[in-house]
Amino acid sequence: MQNQEVAALSGLFDRYRRLYGQPLAEQDPGQPSPAELPPAHQGRVGWRPFLRAEPGSFDNLARALAMPVHPSLTALFGHYYAGNLPLCYKGLFVTLLQPWNSADFERLQQNQIGHQLMQRKLGLPATWFIATCRDEHRLVTLDNASGAVLLERLGQGAIGTLAPDLAGFLRRAEPVSS
Repeated sequence: MQNQEVAALSGLFDRYRRLYGQPLAEQDPGQPSPAELPPAHQGRVGWRPFLRAEPGSFDNLARALAMPVHPSLTALFGHYYAGNLPLCYKGLFVTLLQPWNSADFERLQQNQIGHQLMQRKLGLPATWFIATCRDEHRLVTLDNASGAVLLERLGQGAIGTLAPDLAGFLRRAEPVSS
């Protein structure tokens, strides 16, 4: 399944580039990325997905939380350094998150642990955030048990299922101009 998900993510990057050209990200000179393309324009920098030589691992999350981590999480966040992508999925506008560099990947892992600890405290099922919504009280998550992509209300759990799996979500998502 992981190969399907990585291929679907790569296809999403390609669709964005075909529709809108080179994607842009906010430039932070203190946080360079192997995905960056010179030169920067008015505080923004072009980028292209940078395939990591060795995929990032979430084994440390599994150990820290004493639970298995759904392999789709590694498929989405472990293979590329890239900028976040604005998408529309069935009329829902979201921003798909991506790690910009190794420090950002570590921050993402720490934030995932925090999210999971809050889920436990509230007695909610294990999910991992993968995208933000325009409504800051909602987010798109990956169900740790099934791998389904969910729409979740912060602190209240799943509102509904967006897709039965990550590959389907990524294939059906439509890039939008940032």
